[in-house]
Amino acid sequence: MQTNLTNGEGAITPKESPTTVVEKSARVVLPADEPVDTDEEAEEEEVAEGDDGDFLVDFPDNTEELELIHSRIGALSNLRLPRFGPYLKKLCLRQNVITYLDPEIMDELVELEELDLYDNKVKTVGYSLRKMKKLKVLDVSFNLLKSVPEGLAEVPTLKTVFFVQNKISKINNLEPLVNLTSLELGGNRLRKIENLDALVNLEELWLGKNKITMLENLGTLKKLRILALQSNRITKIENLEGLESLEELYLSHNGVKKLEGLEQNTTLKTLDVGSNFIEAIENIAHLSHLEEFWANGNKIPNLLSLELQLSHIKTLETIYLEGNPCQMDDMAGYRRKIILTLPQLKQIDATYVR
Repeated sequence: MQTNLTNGEGAITPKESPTTVVEKSARVVLPADEPVDTDEEAEEEEVAEGDDGDFLVDFPDNTEELELIHSRIGALSNLRLPRFGPYLKKLCLRQNVITYLDPEIMDELVELEELDLYDNKVKTVGYSLRKMKKLKVLDVSFNLLKSVPEGLAEVPTLKTVFFVQNKISKINNLEPLVNLTSLELGGNRLRKIENLDALVNLEELWLGKNKITMLENLGTLKKLRILALQSNRITKIENLEGLESLEELYLSHNGVKKLEGLEQNTTLKTLDVGSNFIEAIENIAHLSHLEEFWANGNKIPNLLSLELQLSHIKTLETIYLEGNPCQMDDMAGYRRKIILTLPQLKQIDATYVR
């Protein structure tokens, strides 16, 4: 179960629905009706249409996985979920119209390891997860949350949390989650990176499509491998010295003017600074493990610095420079010049090297 901001514009890419059904599992998917109206004005109407019948009457109490996808569920009370409590490990309620997580029901799901509430109408989680002492994965993406739930402090076992496309304006209430390895807060209303110091085991941090203006407060994340901040308002690459394990850095669609601040990030394999305002390829010659370099859509005037900066990096396989003056002003010779300078490449822009 994964939700990441990975496309070229930092946009949210919805997850695919699970397609496999394992033993001791129940999967209910109703046919799609009409496209779901995403306007807040239609919330009440959508919730009123919720179908709360017990789809699970024929399934045994020892079912370990339940998937109730696009089933028009507005409330959990009629599903008799507590009867699955001693056995249920995975509960998927994607694409429903759930607004409220009843603590009396959720408290019974003590064996749950994965909870997927992607694309519902949940406004608050509160302390409804307090008894889930084995919960490792939580997805509350595409809901109506305005803050990170305070009750997460009661679930220190969490390793992966998704809050994509909510209305969260501040990073907080995460300090007790010391076992967290992946945090996704893309598509919210964040303006500042903060309150992450305690997350020393974090390996992936996805903050694309927010309103963040500065790279800061990341120094304690020694295990961080992926940092994604596409489509924000960052103007300078800085304060990354402590990220000694960083392998992938995504900064496309920001306001970065200069390649700098990566002196200590020698483990980088992917560097994406596409669609910024960079005028020169510089200060990356020391990135000896670099495999992909994306700098398309910037203001790079020529290819003169390629040899000095990248020719000795034998691991480099992919480079994107289209949309720069160096490509647009020399359409005929652009690709040939790159191949001659960087013969190790396997792909230039969207085309493979023959």
